[in-house]
Amino acid sequence: MRFSVRYEEKIQTIELNDEETEQMWVSLSLVDEGLSKSNKERLIQDAFNDKYNKPEYNNWHKFDRHRGMPKKPFRKDDESEDTTDHMDYFPDNTDEEIREKQEEYEYLCEIIRKTLKEKQAELLIAIFLDGVSVTEYAEREGVSKSAISHRLDTAKKNFKKVFPESSTFPSCHG
Repeated sequence: MRFSVRYEEKIQTIELNDEETEQMWVSLSLVDEGLSKSNKERLIQDAFNDKYNKPEYNNWHKFDRHRGMPKKPFRKDDESEDTTDHMDYFPDNTDEEIREKQEEYEYLCEIIRKTLKEKQAELLIAIFLDGVSVTEYAEREGVSKSAISHRLDTAKKNFKKVFPESSTFPSCHG
């Protein structure tokens, strides 16, 4: 007797002898002496399809039918050749990511500005958020590097007074 088994999108055929078939499908109560061999095979295959083939394929198909390349690619007007570079199939989230980073940056700046005095807030924002080195900031302000380092330490201490649990600043070497 031959069974058709659906595996992913392909159908495979398994061949069993009559003894194995009767041992395997006794619980189906299909072994009736009045049925012909072809009717038994058909009934057993139908029961097998209902129990195994159909649910597996339907579940697989339900979740995976939209994965990969679409069967009909996008075309412009009446193009005959496929001249797409296939980048149309991948979402472009760069604008959203830039917006989210900008919103987070503005939120952090707002917190720092509300917490500290203006000069200390601008110092922390420039060094920790904007990535300006201590040397560059000192040159921009027209003071020594040690003065900026001292101001930075004071700004960190003041910020830690307000946010003691979440304020871990990396060491600055500029």
